[in-house]
Parts: sequence; structure tokens; C-alpha cells
Amino acid sequence: MPPPPRQDFPPFPFVPYPIQTEFMSFLYSALSSGPRALALLESPTGTGKTLSIICSALQWLLDHRDAASLGHPERANGSAPAAVGGEDDEPDWMRDFTLQPLPPKKDIRKKSETHPSRRHGTKKVGGSEKSERIRENDEEEEFLLDEYESDDGEGTGRQAGKRAHCGGASSSSSSESEDDEDEEEATPKVYFTSRTHSQLSQFVGELKRTNFSGKLRTVCLGSRKSLCINMDVQKLGSANRINERCLELLKNKKSSKIKLRAVLSHLEAYLDRFQNVLGAGNRRYIQTLTVLTRSFLRCLISNEDCSSAVTSMTINKFLFSLDIDNINIVKLCLYLKESNIVHKVSGYANKLFITENGVGNLNHGQQHGEGSSITSFQALTDLLRSLLYCNDDGRIIVARHKPGGQPEDAYIKFVMLCAEKTFSEVTDDAHAVILAGGTLQPIEEKRLRLFPGLLPSDIKFFSCNHIVPPESILPIAVTCGPSGKKFDFSHSSRSSLNMIEELGRFLCNIVTIVPEGIVMFLSSYEYEKQVYDAWMASGTISKISKKKHVFREPRSSVDVEVILNKYKEAIQSCSKGSGDTSVNGALLLAGVGGEISEGINFSDGMGRCVLMVGLPYPSPDDIELMETIKHIGNYSTSSVIGDDKPFNGNDECKLEPGFDVLRKSGKSGREYYENLCMKAVNQSIGRAIRHVNDYAAMLLVDSRYAHTSSSRGFSCPVEKLPQWIKTRLTCGQNYGEVHRLLLQFFKINKQIH
Repeated sequence: MPPPPRQDFPPFPFVPYPIQTEFMSFLYSALSSGPRALALLESPTGTGKTLSIICSALQWLLDHRDAASLGHPERANGSAPAAVGGEDDEPDWMRDFTLQPLPPKKDIRKKSETHPSRRHGTKKVGGSEKSERIRENDEEEEFLLDEYESDDGEGTGRQAGKRAHCGGASSSSSSESEDDEDEEEATPKVYFTSRTHSQLSQFVGELKRTNFSGKLRTVCLGSRKSLCINMDVQKLGSANRINERCLELLKNKKSSKIKLRAVLSHLEAYLDRFQNVLGAGNRRYIQTLTVLTRSFLRCLISNEDCSSAVTSMTINKFLFSLDIDNINIVKLCLYLKESNIVHKVSGYANKLFITENGVGNLNHGQQHGEGSSITSFQALTDLLRSLLYCNDDGRIIVARHKPGGQPEDAYIKFVMLCAEKTFSEVTDDAHAVILAGGTLQPIEEKRLRLFPGLLPSDIKFFSCNHIVPPESILPIAVTCGPSGKKFDFSHSSRSSLNMIEELGRFLCNIVTIVPEGIVMFLSSYEYEKQVYDAWMASGTISKISKKKHVFREPRSSVDVEVILNKYKEAIQSCSKGSGDTSVNGALLLAGVGGEISEGINFSDGMGRCVLMVGLPYPSPDDIELMETIKHIGNYSTSSVIGDDKPFNGNDECKLEPGFDVLRKSGKSGREYYENLCMKAVNQSIGRAIRHVNDYAAMLLVDSRYAHTSSSRGFSCPVEKLPQWIKTRLTCGQNYGEVHRLLLQFFKINKQIH
């Protein structure tokens, strides 16, 4: 029997806040209600969620193991049934695909094999014909493949559905000793996952504050330092330098066209050298890979009229358009996974590069189009795996290279539209799944997107207010500037010089009132640059600098820490009274969606005021986003924008690219678009309040924040603000009122704190 719910959590390093106790008790109870329990816990940023999750989940883990000390509880079978039937226009190999049972784990652990993961081939070892035929060049023997035959169809049982991801499970490798192989794993296990490495680092730091660090084994599976396969990057040593180099390589990567050309040349060179000693199975699969790569390259070449530079198509249409529907992608992906072909071909390509250019130029060769590294081949492998999804699960985006355009403009990309299929791989196998965050509502959208098969009553939901008292926050919807001009930062108005100048006048006044640090978020990096350049030309930056040191968020995440340290030092120096006494703090300009808006804490003097300028709706030019909205919103050709509201032909949104999709999509599609915007707002303004004794003002600078009714079929933005902000929100109809509220707020909190 599962352990009973509990209210006390001794490992918590200090006396928890009441909402933290409620949070931990709810999470503990949700875990105890498994198997297949699903819970969503929402707690505002700055309320200590990480520590609460650790102490409740790991306390449950210890209690559960103690209760099951006489034997492990029976796990539910999480295997999914095979899909039945199929579409008439699907490739034959997909209609014929059936599931096979997984072999027992013990059967695939063979210490005598050099490569235990190759279960389907028969190996020829020393003294074979293969070795004899390349004896004249023994150093190349390491690049040879073992014999591979898969005509028996074994191994395809790994698929969880009709087009399941081939890489979803990996073979077990031999252990270094019999003791390691036979060691019984401790169960159950708790997996903590996060979107960013910085959040994982924060998690490890919080774990060390508890006594769990001495009781349970912990391993971080997501760090680049641990998982990077680029040896030149690994040689850099420190985690920061490795992260920096990884980001540089990602940003400098060439187009799919260049990558595919590199892979094609490597495959051809490898096949040309070893085709006489390769078995029939290996030759057949390598030739198939060559054919596919050539087909993808042809797909990226622009048509003469360039009428469709960027197109979106279903998986089946993509396969038939390239005439590759007769290729069995299932077996090909299995071959890529089990044959070690990626490493063999890439290794041989690197050897050729060293032979031709010398060892000193190897690093340059690896960077050039990523052609001499495994990354090139992996990109092709990932694309092939994406073709195994069901036809309606995603879209293939093809951006063809236009004459005279940049090479990086050409790419082939798979966009996953149905998160349910991927998420079910977790929920089907896990004892319980807990989703925790600062902004999870609306819950109904989460349910429909991730687990539509569950009823709302099947999902446990917890939400709480912030830990700070109401008098410690001051959210204001700022509708007008000092000169009375209405703030409108919609896409068509925000670039107006008059609007930018009015924002500058407003900020010049704000910096004289707000002490210490101010963080201003603008809709994007590009708009931040546009505003800053205009302020530099008009002298606004010079006026602001008389009261605040001005800093800007760097485009490179590697430099963020440096700027933040300078920003913090500038604030601290002003607080200590050193330097220019007329300067009372610092201003930081940042873009929504960057590292500063999501992962940085501006507690205390680092963020006494946060300004959110405009509503950061995602770009309607993003074809991937529009495809997702079509899928969610049941895209139609009817000209209806709202429930029964006809679309006005003169409406602004018709003039903006992509808004036709929003107009014709259903309510759920538009709501998804709105939620992306408001989640970015909530993430940004939540950076300031980080503990119970903190206080800050939040200024929402746009007249749309004061709307009481929907417009253009969209909801009022205020409706999607967190409850702890919405209940305190004040509408500043003019600058004089905003000025008075700010003066009063900081005077009161300075006395309190």
C-alpha cells in the first residue's frame, strides 16, 4: 500500500511558508495516488517551487521505498497497442508495419561482443575475408562495419505505434563486471526535468541544501559538459567554456543544403572505399541513404519561378513528392541506430580530411558546414526519424534556396503538431507525472494539448497566490504618456517615432522616482535595438543616464552573466553612496523571450520596477507557429473571426502577414496564440518578486492592458494575468496618476523594509 499523505517535511531546510506546506502536501498526495496519477501544480515565480518539489517528491520516494522494503510494487504495463488500419495514400511499408515483442533485456547483454547493441547481425572477426582484403591498409579496418542483415523484420517491436520514434529506447550495453550487470536497480526513481540547463543547475544547488543529498544518489543527465560528443569542445574543460562553444556552433551552423552535401560526399567516399568488403546488407542501406540524401538536396533547390520558397506539407505528401515512398524508413532508422554507421562514416571522413589538410586544420574542417562531424549525419538521422510519425502528427517545412539568397535560407524541418503522442510515452510508463510551473492556466488547454483522453476530473490541480503581502506589489496598466499620447505598441504602431519618443519621455520621469534597479522588457531584440538607436539619436539615453546607468541585454547568452554583474555592481555602488551621487541606480533593457526574461532573478534592489512595453505576440510570419495554430484551431476557409462576429475587411489584422490564419482558425487556435503572449508577459514581470520580504512595481505600458472587452476576436489581456497581480491591478489613465501611485508605493515600502 502507498504511504499515507503527510503534512510534515523534515528535510526542508527552514520553516516553510504556509503555501509551500500546502504545495508539498498536495504533490505528496498526488504521488501516493498513483499509478498513472497526473497532477498540475501552479505557484507564482519566487515562491520556492524548486525546494518544495525536492522535499515532497524525495520524501515520498523514501517513504515509498520503506513501505515496499519486502518487495517492489507491481508496475503497470505501459506498452501501447499497435495501430490498426491506415490511410490509403500511405506508403506500403508503413501499412505493412507490425509490432514485434521486445526481447528480454538479459538476452542482449553479451560481454563477448565488441558492440553489444548489434543484435540482428552476424559478425566476422579476425582472419575473415574482410580483414584479408584490407590488410594492405590496416589503419582503416576500424571504419569497417559488422555484417548486418534485418530481412527477418526483428527489432521493429520498439515502435510504440504506427509511426513511433525509432530512437525512443536504446539497447543496454555490457557492464564492466558481472557484479555491475547483476546489480539490482533501486526503484522507483524520480526524474526531474526542466527546459534549461540553468534551471537544472539551480535544482542541484537547492538539493544540496537538504539532507537528501547524503541519502540518495543523484545524477545530472542534461549537461553539455557531460554529453557533448565533440572532442574539441570537450577539451575546453570548464562548463562555461563548453556551453559557450556549443552555442557558437549552433548559431554558426550552415544550412540543411550544405549539411546534406557534406553527408552525401561522406557516404559516397565511404562506399567507394569499402564497397568491395562490405556485406550486401550494409551496401544496400548505405546506397539507400545516398538516394535519400540526393532526394532531399533536390527538394531544397528552388523552382525557377520561386513562387513557393517556403512550403508546408504532410509527411505522406513529402514522401510521395520526392518519390521515396517505396523506401522502408522503419528498417532504415533501425539500421542507423544499431549498425554504428554514423560514427564509421564520420570517422572515415575526418581521417580523409586529416590526410589532405593535416591535423592542425581538423577543427576548422569540423566547423565548416559541420561536414566532418557527427552533427551533420545526426541532422539527417533526426529528419528520417520524424518521417515515422503518423501523417497528421506533424508537418514538413521546406524552405528552398532562392537564387541570390543566403545559403542558410534553405532548410528542411519537421514540426511536431500533436504533443499528445509524445507525451503519452511518458504518462504510459510513469507511476505519476507532475507538471509544476508559475503559469499553467488555462488548464483546459493543457488537457486538450497533452492528454485529451483524460477527463478534467482525472487531473489533480493545485494553485496558490504569492507569498508576498498585497502592499508589496504595485501593478499598473499605463495607458498614456506624459504628453497625453495614448500608448499603442501594436505591430503597426510601435515603430512610430512619436510612440518611441513618448515612451522615452515616460521613462525619463520614471527613473527619477524608482530607486535602485529598473528592468524594461520590449517585445523583441530587434525592437529593443530600434528603440535604443532612436533614443540615442534624440538624446533620451543621455537624459536617462543622469539618473540611471544604462545596460542592454547582449544577444549572446554567454555575455549575459557579465552584463548582469555590471548591472548589480552599479546598483550596489549607488546604494552605498559611492561615485556620482546624482545617479540612483541602473536601467536594464531586455527582450522578451531571452534569457533575462525567463531564467534570471531580480530580487530586492535588482528589480524595484519592471516595465513591460506592449503585448509580445509571436510573429505571424513564423510558418511553424501558424501550422501549429491551424492544427489546434481547426483551420477553415470561412471568414469568421469570432463566435458570430463577421470579419471587418478594414481590420488591421488583415494587413499583417499570418493573421488570416488566426482569423480563420477556431477559438482554441486564437487562444493558444494569446496564451503564448501572456505567458511571456507573466514570465517577465514575475522576475522581480523573489521572496516574502521583496517588493516591486510592475508597469504594463500599453493601452490594451486597460481594455475591458475583447477586440478582433482576442480576449482581454488582463484576463490572463496571474491572480495575485490581477487582484491588485490599477489602471493609470494619465501620467500624473501613475506618478502619484509610484511615489506613495515606494515611500511606504521603504519605511516597512
